[in-house]
Amino acid sequence: MVKTLLKKQLAEIFKGYFFDFKKNKPRSNAKTVSLFVLFVLLMAFVSGAVFGAMAYALGDIAAYEEFRWIYYAIFSLMAVLFGTFGSVFTTYSGLYLSRDNDLLLSMPIPVRVIIAARLLGVYLMGLMYSATVMIPAVVVHLIKAPLTFGAVAGAILQIINVSVFVMVLSCVLGYLVARISVKLKNKSYVTVILSLVFIALYYYLYFNASTFINKLLANIAIYGEKIKDRAHVIYIIGRAAEPDALPTLAVTGACFVLLAVSMLVISRSFIKIATSTASVKKAQYKQKNSHCRSAFGALLAKEAKRFTSSPNYLLNCGFGILFLVAAGVFLLIKGKNAGEIISMFPPVFKDAISVIAAPAVCLMASTNDVAAPSVSLEGRTLWQIRSLPVPTKTVLKAKYTLQICVNIIPTLFCGCCIIAALRPDFFTGVLLLLFCAVFVVFHALFCLFCGLIKPNLNWTNEIFAIKQGIDVMLALFGGFGYCVAIGALWFLANKIMGAYLYLSLALALTAALAYLLYRFINTKGVKLFERL
Repeated sequence: MVKTLLKKQLAEIFKGYFFDFKKNKPRSNAKTVSLFVLFVLLMAFVSGAVFGAMAYALGDIAAYEEFRWIYYAIFSLMAVLFGTFGSVFTTYSGLYLSRDNDLLLSMPIPVRVIIAARLLGVYLMGLMYSATVMIPAVVVHLIKAPLTFGAVAGAILQIINVSVFVMVLSCVLGYLVARISVKLKNKSYVTVILSLVFIALYYYLYFNASTFINKLLANIAIYGEKIKDRAHVIYIIGRAAEPDALPTLAVTGACFVLLAVSMLVISRSFIKIATSTASVKKAQYKQKNSHCRSAFGALLAKEAKRFTSSPNYLLNCGFGILFLVAAGVFLLIKGKNAGEIISMFPPVFKDAISVIAAPAVCLMASTNDVAAPSVSLEGRTLWQIRSLPVPTKTVLKAKYTLQICVNIIPTLFCGCCIIAALRPDFFTGVLLLLFCAVFVVFHALFCLFCGLIKPNLNWTNEIFAIKQGIDVMLALFGGFGYCVAIGALWFLANKIMGAYLYLSLALALTAALAYLLYRFINTKGVKLFERL
């Protein structure tokens, strides 16, 4: 029974490999096998290669017996971090809040069997991610250091200990996420924040890895003594992989004691969490004045609610806001130095920087393509908005207006920060801001244009409409291409005109294209939407 439930658990985790949600039919065996092969290759040769390169850079540490514990401590902690982040959401959705919990609990299946199958699924996912870090580290160690039976046994035991600890940590974090989840009404912001934290942490570690390695190699003896004095647990974890008898027994015993405790807690709390439902406040009537909205205001609020209630929509179509704000803050902090350096160059160079800055800001703004999938997201509920006594022009206006509202403030903020850093002349600065503002309008209309000519209303998962539609691809690459073209053409035009004239022409061209798109949407675009 455990084997059957585990097989079902793994099939749910990798369901995208067996079923094509875009076409709403099962994949062929050949397609499924090819996807699994591709997945293994990505895990082994992409993620494994990254950690393998890091292991190779630190391989000299593993060659010295007195510092080998530092090598294993580093990779054990990295494996715990990578394995936990990789499997914690599987634990949250697969162990505690799986959709088939009620069905399985209604069957004559012992609860301990259900828990065992779910825990094995969590363990295998954690092992897959943690082994991606540990196996390259072990291979490099066995190449650099003398190959002995103790070294091989200690490395294998360390992989097992790390995977068990990852499982325990995933269960604890999954438990906390599940308890919080059943209390929340809207989880989209929590999902977005956690995703952004993970992305920020990943890039921070990625860009600082080489600095960390160089500092460690240069001061390994000093860092080793500090770890022994202030974080003796990390020293014990590293020593357990050599292997050293007492540290190995201590780490192995601690991992399995934690596993036993976590299984005991899970067995006692599983039914309570698995059968919990989201908290619902008791409705109480309160007399209050109702504010009347116009048809356009109500439709704009509807579009905004759909945008903010979907983590996929927020992350994929609004992520550029962070780039714009981060770039603006960076320029405010470091812009003074940049302005002083630029002032030392001839005026032509300063004009070039001012001109290229405008399409550079717009390039970041073009990643916010909120209006592109807005038509496709209507999906099978399109009839609802079509049945309202509202002009189609108003419906479409709400879609592109939302993108303008999302984009305009971050874009102008970034533009103002560029002006503060580069300090162009007054008219060039005004033109830069005007160009950015007009581009925001132009790109919103262009995104809706793409959504109208290439809609996808037959999706089975919203991610296909948000991320994989032809309309989204056209909107993204069209915006990128336009910004790159504006910046590249300056290098041809700067011989015959200055920055002021070039930005004026670029502004006029963008405004003219925006007007043409506006006319198209209000005429042919209305007819295209009504034919859907």
